[in-house]
Formats: sequence, C-alpha cells, structure tokens
Amino acid sequence: MTTINHLRDAENARAKHFRELGGEGLAAIAANRAFTPEERQQYQDVELAMREHDIRIDALSRQLDADQRAADFGADILGGGDRNASKESEWRNLATGERAALEPGESIRNHPAFERAQGTGDAASAAEANYGTLGAMIRALAVGGTGSALVPTTWAGQLIDLARSESVVAQAKATIVPMDAGTVKIGRQTGDPTAAFRAEGTAITPSDPTFDSVTLEAKTMSAIVTASIEWWQDTPGADALVTNALAQAIGAKLDQVALYGGTTAGAGAINLPTPPNPRGILAALLALRAANVLGTGPANGTTPSVASGYWNEILDAVYTVRDANEAPTAVVWSSKLERQYARAVDTTGQPLGVPAALADVPRLRVNSVPSYTKGTLNTATDAFVGDFRQLLIGQRLGITLQPLPELYAAEGKYGVLATWRGDVALARTGAFSVYRSLAGAA
Repeated sequence: MTTINHLRDAENARAKHFRELGGEGLAAIAANRAFTPEERQQYQDVELAMREHDIRIDALSRQLDADQRAADFGADILGGGDRNASKESEWRNLATGERAALEPGESIRNHPAFERAQGTGDAASAAEANYGTLGAMIRALAVGGTGSALVPTTWAGQLIDLARSESVVAQAKATIVPMDAGTVKIGRQTGDPTAAFRAEGTAITPSDPTFDSVTLEAKTMSAIVTASIEWWQDTPGADALVTNALAQAIGAKLDQVALYGGTTAGAGAINLPTPPNPRGILAALLALRAANVLGTGPANGTTPSVASGYWNEILDAVYTVRDANEAPTAVVWSSKLERQYARAVDTTGQPLGVPAALADVPRLRVNSVPSYTKGTLNTATDAFVGDFRQLLIGQRLGITLQPLPELYAAEGKYGVLATWRGDVALARTGAFSVYRSLAGAA
C-alpha cells in the first residue's frame, strides 16, 4: 500500500536529482540571460529527468488517494454506507488476481505487471549504458544499426506513455491493461446480489453476483519514422523529436483501430480487416449490437439542420448509450464534423449553443475519423459516443526497433521501424454507439 512516506521519498529524490544535474544553476542563468546551445541541451536533459520524477510523484499521489478511497469504501460497507467502487479498479487479472488496468492518468511504469517485467538483464543494461536515452538509441540505430533491438523495458514504458498521450481514445478514458504475456484474461464483477421483501415464513431466494471476462491477445502494429541523413546527424534535440514522432504514429493508428478495427468498406479509405487488426467499436457494434449504429438508413447520409433540431443526431447517439444505463465519457469526431457544429447558426444568424444534455460530455477531435462519400453526400463522416472506460486496450510491454538503412537510402534518408503489440476489446457493447454518415464541413 502506498504511504505518505513513499510520496515524500519520491519528492526528496526529485529535489536531490535536480541539484545533482545542475538545475539550480540553470535556473539562475535563465533569470539573467539566454542559454548557450550546450546549456539548452543540459536544460532539456534536466527537464526530461524531472518529468520522469513528476510522473512517479503524480502516480504515487493518485495511488495514495485510491488507497484512501478503498479504505473509506470498506468502512462504508461494514457500516452500511453507500457502495461506490472505482470502475477502473474493478478489472482483475484472472491468472494473478491483481488489478489489471491502469488508474486514470497512471503511468504504465507504475503498474505491477510493468514492475515485474522491468529486469536488469545484460541486454537492457548494455543498451542503457551505451545510449543513455531512448532517443539516443533510436538515432544510433537509424544511423548505423543493423538487425533489430528490443527496447529496454524502462524506455519502452516511456514510449508507451507518450503514445497514450497522443491517443484520443486514451484521453476519452479508455481502460489501459498492461500485458506481461501474449494472452491476458481479465474479469470483473458486473452485478451485485439482490435484495427483496418476502412474506413471513416464505423461503429466501438466493441471488449471486454476476461476472464477465475479456481475453486480450497481443497483435502486432508497426510504425516507421524517417528523416534525412543530415537531420538524424545534426539536429539538436532530435532525441525528443524522433520519440515523439513514433509516439504520434502509434497513437494515431491505435485511435483508428480502436474506432474502426474490423471495418473494410463504407468508411472512406478505412481497410482494417480482422485479423490481423483487433476489432474496434464500429465493427463490434455491427456484429453484435447493430441497433447502436445509427444513421444507416438515409441513402445520402444526414445533414444537420436547424429545422430538424441541429444537435438531434448527436443527442440520439448519446441517449442510445444512456438508455442502456451507461454514462458516456466522450463524443469522438473529426475536425470536419466539429467545424460543422461549431459554425451552426439559427434562423436569425445567431450561433447555436450546445444542448444542456451534452454539456457534461467532452467532445474530442481526432482525424483518424475520415470523410467519405455516401450517395450524393461527399463529406460524410462518423461520430462515436461511449463510456470509453469499457474500451479495453491491452498494451504488451515489449517494443522492438529495427533500423532501415537501405530502404530509404535512395531518398537520402534513414528510417526506423517500431513494432508495438497489443489488443483492443469492448467490455460492453451497450456502452457505445456510432452515428454514421453525418455531413461534415467541406
């Protein structure tokens, strides 16, 4: 259990490391003049190191709060209080019994599965000693590497966290499940025992809690980052730039697969057959809960209008989820659809406000949602609504990097291939709906 002493130790370690790296001196320089190139690089190194500490401190703080909530919850149950368990904590690894999912905002590097996987093997130690940072390892592989390299677990966690920060479905509160094996089965309690009044002398009808489970099987995704030979060799701060580029590529594909995986037609250029792709929200609903896929009837799609209630389609998608006793955590749509609603006006030319029923549902923009043609409508696009906590993203802990020194040589470039493994699954299909073929802005 996390204690206040753990948190204080982490804060003290941060302060000590800041002093050791010369952070205080850099702060004094910054107050009086601009940094030299060498000082700027030192500042970036300090900033990166402090970010690692901050992630740890933030995770410990949240865990301390979670432990306190768990203690309060137990006291409430024993005292007959209200039951209000955290949904994020319900999932359990059926093989180990420990919590399977990350808490909201928690770094994958603070999860028990990650801590078990993080060894001090010779290969990992050698990589860390030789390169110093994940970015330096990627640059070295790109410029002169051969074969492939398994990224040390601690650096893999850094890239995974960066990719999560770039993913909109993660921002929408998707549940992240670290996978320390190729297949992980998780389960949770979905219903409580029930109570009922009975007549004197009649039998008591027993009731049992109900459970569900989901199996995650790691599948492979690849992402390539390329840049000119000169850029790889000469650019200051290239370490951070290249890791961010890989994280953006992984995050964007994760969004697309989580939303559309299994869809091969009827959504523009989307072509994500299952296998090898995981099955995402739209494909799962089409297969298992077609009534939650709205807007499929009109041959030419649906164009929002003031006369028909401009927000009605989005409201229908939200209430389809609420009607199943689920609580939407986000509407996910493209910038084209966001613009369509943002510039809507009434018959007097006044901007239309967001209905009160949608005020507490965040609307998140992601351009993994394409525009396509539906009949005569050539700006058709889709809106996804759901309790994204019921979208499970399994994250395998290992990442492999492979340099591509010859593939792009004729273009004067180096490339690096990153291989990510994981899976996507819906815990409850009723927690999602999709409104298809809405007219986005041109």
